[in-house]
Amino acid sequence: MELVCIVCPKGCRMSVENGVVTGNTCKKGEAFAKAEETCPMRTVCSTVATSFPSMPVLPVRTDGEIPKSRIGELMRLINGIEVTKKLRRGDVVAASVVGTDVNLIATATIH
Repeated sequence: MELVCIVCPKGCRMSVENGVVTGNTCKKGEAFAKAEETCPMRTVCSTVATSFPSMPVLPVRTDGEIPKSRIGELMRLINGIEVTKKLRRGDVVAASVVGTDVNLIATATIH
């Protein structure tokens, strides 16, 4: 597997074959590459609908990483959400999404 490291600004081009990482210049890159090979994880940012005309969408993100394979499921959940109460930045919009201990949180305040 070929990939570019996103842990630091260097952007090392790395290869992973049978758990052996080449091309990295630091241990963080090696750990990133091994994780990408076994269980890639991502933080997801998106928007959800609201019932407020002054703010028809609310930006949200996960408060941790979820398996990359579950992003489609998360997006279907997000597409079905409509926020009907005023929230502050950091408030939980959906708890324990897609069978994880990760929450979907607001990244803005609805005034």
